[in-house]
Amino acid sequence: MANFRVHFLGAAIPSAVAAGLAIAGELVTPLVGGACFGLGVLGGMLPDIDADSSVPTRIIFGALAVAAAAAVVLALHVDSAPGLVVLAAVAAFVAVRVGLRGFTAWLCVHRGLVHSLPFAALVGVLAVHVASRAFGLAPTPAWLAGVFLTGGFLVHLALDELSSVDLVGARMKRSFGTALKLGSRRQWFGTAVLYAGVIALVTIAPPADQFVRQVTSSRTRAAIAATFAGLR
Repeated sequence: MANFRVHFLGAAIPSAVAAGLAIAGELVTPLVGGACFGLGVLGGMLPDIDADSSVPTRIIFGALAVAAAAAVVLALHVDSAPGLVVLAAVAAFVAVRVGLRGFTAWLCVHRGLVHSLPFAALVGVLAVHVASRAFGLAPTPAWLAGVFLTGGFLVHLALDELSSVDLVGARMKRSFGTALKLGSRRQWFGTAVLYAGVIALVTIAPPADQFVRQVTSSRTRAAIAATFAGLR
């Protein structure tokens, strides 16, 4: 299994390159491009939420807890007493940092369904919906957000598989095949739920045809070429 630094750099480097190309191709604004980069890095750490003691788990749930507390403060600070706002924010922080993290640790098995291709697709299409519905992004940047998150996730899975190959001893470790997998026969119901969730979310997601056309268009390629030509 690759360590935290390998996963972080493995996701950050291609995400930075891809975000730069998306901005140069005028597919996204610099602000959205920066957010896509962040999603790529997040995706590179996300699979390890099923490992309770991992660095990514502590970072992710710590960030989610702070975000939950901040959301509560923003929602209540106008109409509620300061003391009540503080108590509600602390409660939200503890609920996520302790409650949600504990529930995830109980529910998930390391290298289980979280380390799988359908889960990677699920988090990506969820990101598309959040970007589109919560932040009002157009289909192309919304789908890019999902692609970046899933892309970082897939990098993590690929690095885990590569670390399962002992090139010196010319052998496969026991962990080989536990990351880049299509599902689990032992967890057939959970696997079916993952695939059903992906299909359902894709069906009601913003249309992807505009995203595909813009990413592959000659105009986008010309904009990227012009950007790099101007850097010479």
